Amino acid sequence: MTTQTKCTLTLSGLFILELLPVPFTSIFSLYVIRTRPDWLPNLVERLYEGKEGNQLIQGEGHNSMRTRRKCTISLCFMILMDVITPFTIIMGLYITRRRPIWFKNVVIRLYADKLIEVGDDDVSETSNSQTVDHEALEKKYIALQQSNVDFAFKLAARTKNTS
Repeated sequence: MTTQTKCTLTLSGLFILELLPVPFTSIFSLYVIRTRPDWLPNLVERLYEGKEGNQLIQGEGHNSMRTRRKCTISLCFMILMDVITPFTIIMGLYITRRRPIWFKNVVIRLYADKLIEVGDDDVSETSNSQTVDHEALEKKYIALQQSNVDFAFKLAARTKNTS
């Protein structure tokens, strides 16, 4: 079974959950954008295999934090639209069946700081001399968590002010 068919069947199953008053798919999508799990780029890569006319952008030089903010704001609007009709499922089915290139570009920009392009010549070189600076990673993690908390407080304050 192809990845496209698996994704379509999964979204069809999620449509049943969307009949409940809680927009489960939008909330899960928001979770995926905020946490950026490692499986998403792999899934998108498998989904777009064999797609003709790929005009991809490079992830280098893009601010993944800004992309994450824009995606979060878009999903918040989609959650509001999900109250009326299951919009997120319809959008997910469109992306799965038509595979628009803009979605793959958004995922590349979202993971710009995580994805590292490695050429065939560099594979043996990087695998032997790879070192990890745990202190720098810990500082980045703390800064990311703090920015997530700050964003949540700002979004809550805006929502409170508009109510």
